[in-house]
Amino acid sequence: MRKCTYFYATPDDFHTLMDLVEAQETFVYAVHPDCTSPEVLLYDRSREIPDLLRMFPGHFEHSLYLVPPGTRMQASAFQNYKGVRYAFRPPEVSSAVVIQLYGQHPDGALIQSNFWAHGTATDVLRIEAALFRNMRRTFRNMGGSKVGPDAYAQLLTGRRLTWTIKAPPEADLRVD
Repeated sequence: MRKCTYFYATPDDFHTLMDLVEAQETFVYAVHPDCTSPEVLLYDRSREIPDLLRMFPGHFEHSLYLVPPGTRMQASAFQNYKGVRYAFRPPEVSSAVVIQLYGQHPDGALIQSNFWAHGTATDVLRIEAALFRNMRRTFRNMGGSKVGPDAYAQLLTGRRLTWTIKAPPEADLRVD
């Protein structure tokens, strides 16, 4: 099983990639958009999920869980200083492909995203393999990360591709 795969993708890069994976494997996207609610939303296609790869003030990431249809999912409640909140993380799902999308920061930089397989269910490992295979075929390998075609074109025109917005400019991805 592969470890975490890091990548840079624009929404167009990601949707094009996921169109290929959706054509090869059967799964649903589970999204927990609101920590004040236990509701987990399910989507059949990535293009149906609003605001992918756009970071908003106060949000750190947009997590997607690729799971076989019929997988039982539930956010767990916890108490914090603001009251009852709900979490939907790998412990709440026995097996899934977890995609943490960071994407476009409000300052214009493109922040590195990642994915990995959580658990050992055969269906999930097959989904992760299809995702990795299609990413390897359509994205460039640069400095240990995969870079989507649109993200690469933007890198060539001067867009900042970085692993965190607070990283110094010398740590940004560069074309060799």
